[in-house]
Amino acid sequence: MAEAQSEQVLAPLTSVEVREQLVRALRLDLVGPGSGDDLAEETLPGWVRPSNWYLTGFLVPTGAPEQQAADADEDDDLGETPDEAGLAEESHDDGRAAKKGYFPSSIGLSFLMPREASAISVHVTWGDYVHERAEGEGERAREVWRRIPREQDVPVELTDSCDPCPHPVPDSGGLELQVLARPVTGEQLAGRLPEGTRSVSVFLVNGRAPALDRPDTAFVFQPQLEVHWGEGFVPRPDLRGAAAGDWDEQVADLHYADTPEFATGHGVSADWDVQDGQCGSVRTTWMPAAQVEKTATVDVPGATLSMAALGALEDGDAAAEALSPLVTAYREWIGLEGERLGRLSAERREAAEELLRLAGVAATRIERGIEALKSDAHAFDAFRVANRAVRAALLARKLPGVTDPTWRAFQLAFFLLNVPGIVDPTDPQREVADLLFFPTGGGKTEAYLGLA
Repeated sequence: MAEAQSEQVLAPLTSVEVREQLVRALRLDLVGPGSGDDLAEETLPGWVRPSNWYLTGFLVPTGAPEQQAADADEDDDLGETPDEAGLAEESHDDGRAAKKGYFPSSIGLSFLMPREASAISVHVTWGDYVHERAEGEGERAREVWRRIPREQDVPVELTDSCDPCPHPVPDSGGLELQVLARPVTGEQLAGRLPEGTRSVSVFLVNGRAPALDRPDTAFVFQPQLEVHWGEGFVPRPDLRGAAAGDWDEQVADLHYADTPEFATGHGVSADWDVQDGQCGSVRTTWMPAAQVEKTATVDVPGATLSMAALGALEDGDAAAEALSPLVTAYREWIGLEGERLGRLSAERREAAEELLRLAGVAATRIERGIEALKSDAHAFDAFRVANRAVRAALLARKLPGVTDPTWRAFQLAFFLLNVPGIVDPTDPQREVADLLFFPTGGGKTEAYLGLA
């Protein structure tokens, strides 16, 4: 059995598994164990307070005296500031906050719910630490802090009110939920939310009496709020996007239209689960995380991407035949995207139309680049030399599995749309600075090198 466990520990891990273990280790180090964790009933040394052991993730009582509610490590000389701070690299002192730091007494979660939602159940989990003597006799006995995992479900009736409604957490020693539900109004949100949508905010407040002897016994550690709604929460509209005058905000709103937010945290971050496009649960989290989708290149049927083949082209006509499928495929994609514009709102459709117009301009520039190779013998010869040079550079690096270096379609497209501006000093596109944006490892260096 021991041998089998050893083999399991030493088994190779994927990059995803390594990342998950690193995140878990960081969470355990900064916040501590959560509900269902194998360390949920951990013990800490008795000589150190849990609030000093963990950097964040705990709530102090609302009526705690200042010596409990504030960071004891903060410098008391808050009013003194140096006349000249100097350069950051010249200073060996950590910068101090201008105001004394206080620990939170509450955390909250806000989300949107449809009109028919009349009640919710809030699942509250946290940990209490008690100071006790561990098993043993005489000198073998020692003092420890033992974690007691706690959880409660609190039913909440949603009633529109201007004031928060208190809901005591059963068997918690003074924890309380403050819930505020309000109908969403405003001309700015017209047409962007279902009629009757309500904004719901749930706060967990540590209303326990402060403990003067061992303050941490009244603290709430690793608290979390989780709300389930099987019918699906209402997505939160991004007011910075389509309604904004900034072009970058409008583009971001369009790009991420299918990945909305469903909750926001107060004094803490928020997380949620989405399945089949519907969000069924939202929760607080002390360590926010987001999934970043992998960016992949696209193969273009009929296009010649081999550097060896492009470096050995016979003439400009052969170059046009090898490269024209790039333009054809790009224009087809632009056409397909144009057919989808009817599904967008007026604001997003305007941004999408402009993006497709610019894509059409890029397609024309790529086409002109191919024409330049076809009509200009010097440009065609330089293009062949560039392919041979980049191929030789890649082979010299002796990358695993790279025996016949090929371009990725976006690299070659970037290369070609800049050819007219390089060949002709009077070309108006020479005044345009094109930024090739692609994640690290995508091949930007090779594209720049080929163009140079």
